[in-house]
Formats: sequence, structure tokens, C-alpha cells
Amino acid sequence: MGCGVPKENAKSACQMPVEYAMPQFAEGFRWKFLPASKAEQPRTCLELFDVNFETVESTVYRDSMAWRLDPCPKGNAVVLQVASRGLATLSTTHVALLQAWDDSLVHWAGGAFVNYIQSEVAQRRLAQKQAVNFGGNPEWDLEMLIAHPPSALCIYPFGNPIDDASWSKDVPIVPILEYLEPHPLGRAEWMRVFGWMVSEESGDKASNRFQQISARYEALRASPKEYGKLRVFTGSVEQGEWHAPGGSSFIARLLNDAGVEYVFEEYEGRENVRIPLEEMMKVGNASDAWGLVVQHTGDSFGMQDLLAMEDRNRLIIPASNKVFAANTAQCDYFGWWVARPDAMLENVMCLFDGGSCDLEVEPCFSWLKE
Repeated sequence: MGCGVPKENAKSACQMPVEYAMPQFAEGFRWKFLPASKAEQPRTCLELFDVNFETVESTVYRDSMAWRLDPCPKGNAVVLQVASRGLATLSTTHVALLQAWDDSLVHWAGGAFVNYIQSEVAQRRLAQKQAVNFGGNPEWDLEMLIAHPPSALCIYPFGNPIDDASWSKDVPIVPILEYLEPHPLGRAEWMRVFGWMVSEESGDKASNRFQQISARYEALRASPKEYGKLRVFTGSVEQGEWHAPGGSSFIARLLNDAGVEYVFEEYEGRENVRIPLEEMMKVGNASDAWGLVVQHTGDSFGMQDLLAMEDRNRLIIPASNKVFAANTAQCDYFGWWVARPDAMLENVMCLFDGGSCDLEVEPCFSWLKE
């Protein structure tokens, strides 16, 4: 009884002033400071918002003591199992956000859909039974999840894959919204969430790593560009219409920071916009370049492959004949590159500059050849 909030004081407790630690670029989470005496180290819990970044959907606590100290919890309470083997992941991006500060992935318990993970470290840990394949193709291996419970299972926010299981409440579920972040650095900043869930020390390590990445990104963004204000569009044909990310999307911000004009920046929001093909023919003709993301399993993806995907693509290709693409079958676009937006920005800037760049890895975006 002493650990709870008396019913008559519950309302007044929720009106207590609360201090938060806000992320620099991300919009989907924040830390809340919990009550502590002057002699104690300040404790925090993690508040995760809904998909609209408006309401706290879940509050994550590193232990049950932190949960008891919260005078005004919001959303679903998630208490981590800190004594277990690490964090389990549902997405390839989650693995990359862990590995950004945990080179050996010692805090990765394993994950689902592991065939899509391009990290050599992750695949080696799976092969050596240091991490667990929890399935996902086509079903979760619930027995492995019971036998090797993680400290938390990191999922997409739109569905819990084990929600129907009678024992599902025994596994802490943490929704990760990184893919909804409109800023490239906002996506990468979720590495701080993964570090915090492991420990205070790991949280500091992840924050330091993010600071290095964000500082380099900002330096690249502020650097002079020699190629002028090029007009660039993105997107593809789907069911007879053109679909492209809106003006507040991740790719719009990346192109803007690279010093080029995103053709669809006037369309507000992160969601895709739909453009009639007749209008897109005019847009393509008035643009300097077209960029897209594809998955092509061949040796390379060229202009002929682009036309083979959709014959009407020939009507959209800019007069400059310049088209650049990221082939997710050959570059870890949904993994390493999400955690390294500085490298992605440098890659895009090098494309437009026309010179050679000394990137850490093979470029993800490249110009299509005939």
C-alpha cells in the first residue's frame, strides 16, 4: 500500500509539475523524470506516443520500482525484464539502431524475419546460437519466445504478434515508431531508446554515438553546394497514378538538406500524395532528376530494368535522363543507412556533385546506367 498513490490523492498527484527530457529531433518519445530524494540518482521512464505523435500510448519502466514511483502513469505500463538476455526485434531497422552503439550486438536477444537482416554481426550471432530466430516467416516461433524470453519485444505500433497468446502479458511489448519520423536524424535518434532500455550506461553510450552522427549530418547540411538548386522528384506508378512522399516526409527533408528542391514540397504531411500521370509527365520534363527505392535481385539495376518494371516510366524520365536509385537488395537501406543519416546525406550530395566520394561503405544511392 505504501508504494501506491492513495485514491483520494490520485487526482492531485497527476497535477504535480512534471519534468521531461526531450529528444533533439525525434517526435515519437520523451523521458519523464520520476520523484526521487535529493540523495538518490534521478530516475526516468520512457513515454512513447501514438502514431500521430499526440497521445502517450505506452510508458516504459526499467524496473518495477520505477513503475511504483510514477505518480501519474500514462498509457500502457511496460516494465522491462532487465534480468533477461536482451532486446528482441521485429524490424531490421531495430537491429541497426542497436548496433549503432553496440558493435557486437551483445544486447540483442534475436528477432523475427531474420532472413531480411543484412548485418553480418547479427547473422553470425544467429549462426553461433548467441541470438534466437523467433520466426516470422510465416509464423512466430512461440516456443522459442517462451524458452528464451527477452527483456522486451520491440514491435511496430500497429499490432502485437503474440497478443492472442495466454502468456503474452509475460513479455514486455515496446512499440517503436522510428519509421514515422519525418527527420532523418529523428529516425536515427531512436537508437537512444534502445540504449536506455538496456541500462543507464548504455543509454549514455547510445546518446554519445547519436551526437557524433548528428554533428556530422549538420556539418554536411551547412556545407556549401556547388551544384545549384536542382529540382528532384521521387515516387512511382501504382494503379495508374503517381504516388510520392509528401513535403514533410523523410525523403523530402533529406533532399532539402542536400541543397536541392523537392518537387512535391508544397504538399504538406508525411503521407504519400497522388498525382495524375498526365501531370507527372510535365513534372518529369521540368525536373533535373528522379530518385526511387527499389528491390532488385539482379547484379545491378539499370534504366532497362526501370522500364521493365512499368512501361509508362519512360514518360516520366527527366529530359536529363538522370535517375538515381537505392536497391534494397544490395544496400541495407532499411538497416544500417537509417542509423547513419549522415552517410546517406553525404551519398546524396556526392551524386549531385558529380565527383567521387570516400564513403565508409558502398553507396546506397547511385545513378542508373543504360
